[in-house]
Amino acid sequence: MALRLVFTRFAWSIALGLFWLRADAQSPGSATAANQQEPIQQVNQVPTSAVWLKGMNGGVAFAGIHDSSIGWYQAITPGLSYEFSHRWSTDASFTFYPYRLASNQNPMTSTSEPLVSSNGVIGDTLFGFHGRFNPRGLLTTSTASLTAPTGDKASGLSTGRVTFDLSEHVEKYLRRTGLIVDAGGGDSSTLFNQLVTKDYSSLGPIAHFQAGFGIILPRRMYFRSLAYEQLPLGDQKIYSSLSQPGQPGHPSMEVVTGRKISEDNGFTSSMSIPLTEHWIFQSYYNRSLRFRIDTGYFGFTYVLKGTPIPHRRSLIDRAIREAEGLEP
Repeated sequence: MALRLVFTRFAWSIALGLFWLRADAQSPGSATAANQQEPIQQVNQVPTSAVWLKGMNGGVAFAGIHDSSIGWYQAITPGLSYEFSHRWSTDASFTFYPYRLASNQNPMTSTSEPLVSSNGVIGDTLFGFHGRFNPRGLLTTSTASLTAPTGDKASGLSTGRVTFDLSEHVEKYLRRTGLIVDAGGGDSSTLFNQLVTKDYSSLGPIAHFQAGFGIILPRRMYFRSLAYEQLPLGDQKIYSSLSQPGQPGHPSMEVVTGRKISEDNGFTSSMSIPLTEHWIFQSYYNRSLRFRIDTGYFGFTYVLKGTPIPHRRSLIDRAIREAEGLEP
């Protein structure tokens, strides 16, 4: 019943989006005005430019991540996106882990050496389809997402099944500060809060919510802070190479079944700083209150089709350019 409500809400959002698309087509310049106030977009975990650029784009993120349950590890996330128009886009990405720690599955040595290196594993491939609309000054994005089970199930990086998620993202900006609200549902935690890497994946119907604020800073820098809630709607399975808080540990890969075991809440703060037209520095801190896990991320992203960074000119430079007729 709950998933039916999620589907109904998403269908209504698409229908309303088509209505707004027709209305915007009758008012030239509305799309341009919306793009000017739009913060940095993301192709899943790979940030792209400050505006949607029509056609193919892509990038790759190189990151060091610290998880309070397994320590430091590295992640490489390539992503591709295609913008059909300023309204519609699709993207795909996956994460490769050159070095990562997981539970020792050998019962002979697991007591003395609980964690061992798990090198060269990958996560699920993520696909997204997005429709973006701008009713009455709001920036709204309706998203349908899918996973292909390419991830390493034994490392807790996949459920071994195709999963889906439907979500609605709304932003309202007053000058450079905006209110952010996100709501949706699906059958896996993998597709929720994709910015944050997790050491587990869940299977079962869930609803999710986020709310917070974002600040557009000079030179296309962007900061946001969100509180989130992940709420199970039925029986759940958690796939993890680590035992979850409150659950007994086992020497092999964890598969825990229950009704509320995947419930989670906490907050995420992130910062994105464009360094050049093509390179972006990004970091975040996530605190899971229910699982009592802290995650920190520091990474650099290369974007194939970048966006120029505006530079503030001095009064002398502006005077020279005005004298040469280069500025009005």
